[in-house]
Amino acid sequence: MERRVSPRTQTSIPIAVCRGKTRYLARCVELSQSGLLAIMPKGIRDSAFEYVSANLLLDGGVVSVLLRRIRLKNELVAYRIVDIDDKSQNLLTEYLFDQLYSTLPPRTKKTRAAA
Repeated sequence: MERRVSPRTQTSIPIAVCRGKTRYLARCVELSQSGLLAIMPKGIRDSAFEYVSANLLLDGGVVSVLLRRIRLKNELVAYRIVDIDDKSQNLLTEYLFDQLYSTLPPRTKKTRAAA
């Protein structure tokens, strides 16, 4: 079994998965720089092929990736990202950064005491 390399961010974004000429819609529930966890339709889960091409439909654009199945549990499938182009990598990094930034607590102003 493979280990997670980077922390995953909980999310709920649509993902379009292509298997040959057939296209399936799924939902990504966790995402990281190195992989994702998705709720996949039965046609993809039951497939003997462990590689799929997919498009993550983010607000900033479409992230195209090649995924390799790592683990399957009920309707959840864990994938490792094995190929991603530079443009998609930048969009993914920006999306994950924005998600991380939005979870930080608000900054408080510190006042300096007069010496």
